[in-house]
Amino acid sequence: MTVTVQEIMNLPIFNTAKVRTGIEILNKCDVEWVSAIEGPVENFVRKHEFILTTGMGCENNPEMLYQFVKEVYESGASALAIALGRYVFEIPQEIIEFAKEKQFVIIELPWELRFADIQRETMQYINKRQEKFSEQAHQTQKKLIDFVIQGKDLSDIIQYVERKLYCEIVYADSKGRMKFASANPNELLESWNDIEVSELEEWTTTNARHIQQVPLKDGYLLKKEITTESRSLSIGHFIIYFPKKELLTEHAFQVLESLTATTALWISREDAIVKTEIRLRNEFIFGLAKEPKKIDDNMISKAKLFGYNLEVPYTCIVGYSTSFDGFEYDSLDYGFKNVIYYIEEEVKYAASIVNRLVLFTFDNDRLIIYLEHKEDEFNTVNHFLDLVEKRLNDIIPGVPFSWGIGKSKDGMMEFHESYNKALSALEMALKENGSGNRVSFEDTQLNRLLLHLANHKDVKEITLSTIAPLIEYEKEREIELIDTFIAYQNQNGNVSQAARVLNLHRQSLLYRLKKIESLTNLSLDNPDDVFLLNISIKVWLTGGLKDNEAEHEVFIEREKGNA
Repeated sequence: MTVTVQEIMNLPIFNTAKVRTGIEILNKCDVEWVSAIEGPVENFVRKHEFILTTGMGCENNPEMLYQFVKEVYESGASALAIALGRYVFEIPQEIIEFAKEKQFVIIELPWELRFADIQRETMQYINKRQEKFSEQAHQTQKKLIDFVIQGKDLSDIIQYVERKLYCEIVYADSKGRMKFASANPNELLESWNDIEVSELEEWTTTNARHIQQVPLKDGYLLKKEITTESRSLSIGHFIIYFPKKELLTEHAFQVLESLTATTALWISREDAIVKTEIRLRNEFIFGLAKEPKKIDDNMISKAKLFGYNLEVPYTCIVGYSTSFDGFEYDSLDYGFKNVIYYIEEEVKYAASIVNRLVLFTFDNDRLIIYLEHKEDEFNTVNHFLDLVEKRLNDIIPGVPFSWGIGKSKDGMMEFHESYNKALSALEMALKENGSGNRVSFEDTQLNRLLLHLANHKDVKEITLSTIAPLIEYEKEREIELIDTFIAYQNQNGNVSQAARVLNLHRQSLLYRLKKIESLTNLSLDNPDDVFLLNISIKVWLTGGLKDNEAEHEVFIEREKGNA
């Protein structure tokens, strides 16, 4: 905290000094240093400096002394003390009038006072005050850090600073979303938003403060950026209002520095806690999904520690998107919480809307959700997914999801079985319909029948002999004849409509259809031949005939390649 001219004048060494001008502003003039100087001033005097002079070189030259006083005032000095008795015997009235007009402090010193004694005594006082101020700042910082160590909320930290500085504080994240607010948050935010950029003044006491300030009413409104060592960009900011200008002291700035440092520490701690909680919860639910487990009392108790209830029936839902390159990454747009945390929050919100319990985890590029099963399950699941997709689109716009839905009547504690069914349904959704679709396991009877047929020796032989020429041609010429035939069938044999779907010229589609006939020795005008080709392609697309590929991963990887 700075020392004022009034405090300097209260020191015993100034008992014989006389204040000639500016007595009414002694308490408003800060002093950071005391030095002695004789003209010329040039750039040897700095702001908030208490200047001592004998007037040497100005004897018998009032105009030169006047110019010297004027230059000291213009340099920003806090006060000028002139020793009378050798070079200057009386301060000219012209200088007194100038000082009164400018509200500049001029002090008469008796010649007997040594400048060295004045400097020693005043600097000792200033240094003691600075030491006391530094200790206060240290204690404040220690107190704020103790809040973090004790696990206090950020609101407790901010309220402590508000009480200490008699100010109002609003904290917002990097997107400007209000996270903690004082009594009048909207008023403060609106006041700041209304301020023109040209009115902002950078506070230049230190380069690291990242503070902008502007006068407001009888005080100041400030914006203080918050950064962490791991991020060069702002992770949030404070809007601070000091109702009185005199409250905005060097001490206040030091406290605000401690506040932002503590907030960055608090954010880092929360980041670590959130990541740990997410990891432990994910590992628990992931274990239920990936391996058959007996749900005993110990596992039920462990689940309760995470806020989960395993003693109700759940339907598993598995989500996937080809456009989203992994969920687990930190995003500056979302501050210290990664995007997985926000996805989980949106899933929980959607579950609360449909009044269902929910379990959530993720596995690389898949979301795994267990939604509590009740009556009218099909409509509820779709309503739930509608809500999830709508809210996820706000976080990661333009990313379509495909969903596989497990069987709804698996019963209690069938987590692994329900997951396998949801994953199988997802694979069917990606294989047949592409991205952005939903398939329930209960709607995959035909596909499961085809998978069963694919294991029959004769079916394998017939299927491979039928479509092998098409597959080989696709590899050599990179022309997708199988997809062409599927599109042609989906349009009920309408060449024009199929060409539009495939974005092909009609003649190009006819060429492909002729090529299919020549390679397979089948006629697309013969219903039996069409049926054989159709059933062969469907069996092939189940994946049951593909060797050396993981049963569940093949379709995901295939979809990635097509994306």
